[in-house]
Amino acid sequence: MNAFKEKSHEAQESGCSQNQHTSRQWCYLRLTGGTRAARWAALEARYQGEMSMFDVERDWNEFPKFRHNLWTTFADNPDLTYLTVSHGKFEVLTSDAREFLKIRGFCTGHNSVDQISEKSGFSSAKVREIVDSLAAGDMLRRKARPFRDLDPLEVQGMLLAAAGIWAEQLRETHIAVEVFNGDVSHRVAIGWLLETYHYIKAFPSAIDIAAGAASGELRSVMEEYANQERGHEQFVEDTLVRLGLTRDEVRTSTPLVTTRLIDLLMKEMFVTTPQAALLVAAIVEADDFEEDELPSLSRQFTQHYGVDQDALDPLFRHSMIDAELGHGELAERYRHLLTFGNEHELNDMVNKLHDLKHAFDAQKLEIKEYYSREGNYFPRQVVDYFAI
Repeated sequence: MNAFKEKSHEAQESGCSQNQHTSRQWCYLRLTGGTRAARWAALEARYQGEMSMFDVERDWNEFPKFRHNLWTTFADNPDLTYLTVSHGKFEVLTSDAREFLKIRGFCTGHNSVDQISEKSGFSSAKVREIVDSLAAGDMLRRKARPFRDLDPLEVQGMLLAAAGIWAEQLRETHIAVEVFNGDVSHRVAIGWLLETYHYIKAFPSAIDIAAGAASGELRSVMEEYANQERGHEQFVEDTLVRLGLTRDEVRTSTPLVTTRLIDLLMKEMFVTTPQAALLVAAIVEADDFEEDELPSLSRQFTQHYGVDQDALDPLFRHSMIDAELGHGELAERYRHLLTFGNEHELNDMVNKLHDLKHAFDAQKLEIKEYYSREGNYFPRQVVDYFAI
């Protein structure tokens, strides 16, 4: 594999992307009664042994396992692929990237270089060449250190970097990209807006849980955040009415399972690590539309789906309000609140943030599948006792 070339962040913002990447049981804990430490004691009992293979460090050169990595190829320059990791962006020949992706799935820390060779069909020498090239770019999993030795400023910086990676990934893979490109049907486009309505309606209740689990300054920040987000589903409802649905149809509809999953994942995470809501804001609020692109997006939507030019005005107005409130900058502004009591708390939050990003991927697939299938209720209906 050729040597990596570091790439500036600004150079990759344009173009259509084709992402190539891989991708616990909800514990019902009362927010009232018991301290945050007590809630964590209950959770830690469940996690004993879950990460036992990493309690003793391995040689990641011999049992390859890498830092979180995202590979992106842009349609306007298919010969180059961009590798994004927490410490930067790198240019890689797409041919080399494809070779790595063929072995990536086996690089779990459980397989030696020779075992990866057997499972991938590559020679051991080729696997070693790829691993060594990535190691030279500091891509191998970092050596674990005792929690007491972690510099809080380093932890905060690494978390913000990870949130930035997942925010960028979400921008490039979100179903809205396909909607505005005209790659989905009219019904799927409306389905995306229905799920957006339900997601935005539920979001303040998740932040309420973070506020209830927090204390001091963080609690005040979360209370203000939740209050600022409350009622914003009205903008999406107004958009859906302009697109032909009635208010009763919108309000009596029920969200898809993956939309509920996103809500539940956030609530599960916030009940034990309320500071995670700052990082979630950095990931999901960064997906708002840019003001200078709104006229073009409006024209695209009108052209692809035959609706009035001003149909999306309420949706765009909501996006501008969110931008003015600065929710996407909450994590940076309050980075000093990104503190943790133990390594389990930190590691569990990072893993759940990663799960949340992939829940949006799953939501995209379900929106396209459900709203394109003939015979499915549109909008999706509640199944209550009298419906059975």
